[in-house]
Amino acid sequence: MNYSAHQERFQMSDEALFEMLREDHAWALKEIFERHNLRLFRMAAGVLNDDDQAKDLVQDVFVDLWNRRHTSNVQILSHYLSRAIKFQVLKQLRNGKLQEHHLKLAQKVQFANQTEELLNFQELEEQLQKAIAVLPTRCKEVFFLSRYQNLSHKEISTRLKISPKTVEAQIGKALTFLRSKLEGIVLMVAMLFL
Repeated sequence: MNYSAHQERFQMSDEALFEMLREDHAWALKEIFERHNLRLFRMAAGVLNDDDQAKDLVQDVFVDLWNRRHTSNVQILSHYLSRAIKFQVLKQLRNGKLQEHHLKLAQKVQFANQTEELLNFQELEEQLQKAIAVLPTRCKEVFFLSRYQNLSHKEISTRLKISPKTVEAQIGKALTFLRSKLEGIVLMVAMLFL
């Protein structure tokens, strides 16, 4: 391929490339792959914590895109690919190949909007863990039991031998502290994924 043909392909919109794909031009799939591979890999790896699985799922998305090129109703290719990788990750998790914690995370991811594409899940969790680490001991303990072990206020109250009002106050104190330490969107997404 000469330089001008390569430049022309490079300047094509995703949707124009998809139309070329519909016309059975394999080079269009290669160009779409080069544009979106890394982003989709990061999305999958951020949930799966397994680079090899993430690579396999991304490959599955592009094989599926090729196989469905004549039947898919694609409006915005980047959104279509994002939904496809989320679906592949959820399917992988539903097949029981990962721990229950990751399944809960993936189920919540499907309801998130495009915010997850802007944030790296591992960085988000690290920020949250650093903020939680500096909470006062009792506050941290109550927050952990509530958010990570999913205990009710009454169960926490019984386990720690404190009143339910104290449990509620400690959780409120933790959330107020975390809001002060984390940017609003980071906290919102962090709470969504807990």
